[in-house]
Amino acid sequence: MLNVVLFLVDLIERHILWVYAACLLVILINVRAYIQAHRDRVNTIFPVEREVAAHKEGRAFSNIGIMLGIAVIATALRYYVVPSLDLTAITQPTPTVALLIATSTPTPTPLIPTPTATPRPTPTRIPTVAMPTRLPTPPTPTPVPVSCPDPNICITFPRNNQTLSGQITIQGTATHERFQFYKIEWGAGESPEAWHSINEIVRTPVVNGPLMPVNTAALPNGVVWFKLTVVDITGNFPPPYAVRVIIQN
Repeated sequence: MLNVVLFLVDLIERHILWVYAACLLVILINVRAYIQAHRDRVNTIFPVEREVAAHKEGRAFSNIGIMLGIAVIATALRYYVVPSLDLTAITQPTPTVALLIATSTPTPTPLIPTPTATPRPTPTRIPTVAMPTRLPTPPTPTPVPVSCPDPNICITFPRNNQTLSGQITIQGTATHERFQFYKIEWGAGESPEAWHSINEIVRTPVVNGPLMPVNTAALPNGVVWFKLTVVDITGNFPPPYAVRVIIQN
């Protein structure tokens, strides 16, 4: 633990300027990304593209805040915490106290005749019992395939009316001839009035594989719909596919 503290102190004192430079570079990159995303959001006419640009703006703004926080923490450690540390007291070894224990001279014990060893009985071998043969595990039944109106836009897990809890991964297919990206949204209730995006959009098509991880603990208990939307390069999209599930955490 002491070596770790000394290493961090030395790192902050020697490389504080490099920390500032790295933070400034990342801030400039994210400022440029924010300006570009804001320009795209203002100029686009498609709702999906506007939502993507707004998401990029938020991510760039969050990165700028993180870099400013790192710079503030590094400044506090360099100019306030490190000067207040007494490195001499930290690195000075603790003296070891040696205890002197008086050794008493043993009193001679009269010799006792050695007893005659008694022969031990020979152990009886225990017969080996044959272990029963393990029965073969029955094969796992193959799940019935899910039927989707469009096989290129399909959620195979979870299934309709399935009860979910904890961390899951939505699986299925999301592809298109002129694929640009896909997203998954959730809405609460039998007829959701609002849809909310789950994580970020995905720009890689998926065929019979994992689409997106979901932590159902963050969703309300009860009926929830998952909706998969695939967007092409023109900003248009075929009819989305939705599946009804029950959240029970």
